[in-house]
Amino acid sequence: MNPLDPLDLQLEYVRLAAGIVDGCVAPRRPLRVLHLGGGALSLPRYVGVMRPGSTQHVVELHQDLLDFVLDALPLPQGVELTVEFGDAREAVERAARADGGYDVAIIDVFSGALAPRHLSTLEFLQQLDLLLAPDAIVIANTLATRDLAFSREVAATLAEFRPNVIALAFPGVIEGASLGNVVLAASAAPLDGERARAAADHGPRPIALLDGAALDAFIADASARHDADPTG
Repeated sequence: MNPLDPLDLQLEYVRLAAGIVDGCVAPRRPLRVLHLGGGALSLPRYVGVMRPGSTQHVVELHQDLLDFVLDALPLPQGVELTVEFGDAREAVERAARADGGYDVAIIDVFSGALAPRHLSTLEFLQQLDLLLAPDAIVIANTLATRDLAFSREVAATLAEFRPNVIALAFPGVIEGASLGNVVLAASAAPLDGERARAAADHGPRPIALLDGAALDAFIADASARHDADPTG
């Protein structure tokens, strides 16, 4: 993250997630965004500056990390952000009883190279659905693992959750020849994948889009993830 310019997204996966938002939602439209995982708050800063009037909520497990980030890099003026500390699934379950209407939900939580299973299953997405607007976009960041098994399973889970799913990644990541991230998005509404790819494709590595038959081939025989499955 560039501390002097919140629009200068230096990490590839952050550019991919931002590209999905920029490519699939009308420019400058204020959004209500739920961030599950705060990191360095790069995406909340970006959305807040690009889309004035947006309201955003971050759920972060590690309070000391977020306190450090906010201490070192205060939010730009005008970025409206609330923060909640704790487990993301527990936060979703609590909010489902009283809240809702998010236009975008971004899942970016990891334990090592994988998202904790309870944050990457179909049952979790069904709980999250209670917080979403009808045409909301769910974005999930995945790290490339051996044989891309985790990314493929998350893609299969999202495809069971919503009819429209896309993925963005550096081609070498998809081919298993390079480290990196596969960022996926799902929605009940059509997603402009090519526009999202173009919006994300301004870094040192080119970005590929997977949708339709290409996404089906990527998923191949991977199965959706469920709460009752073995841990992994």
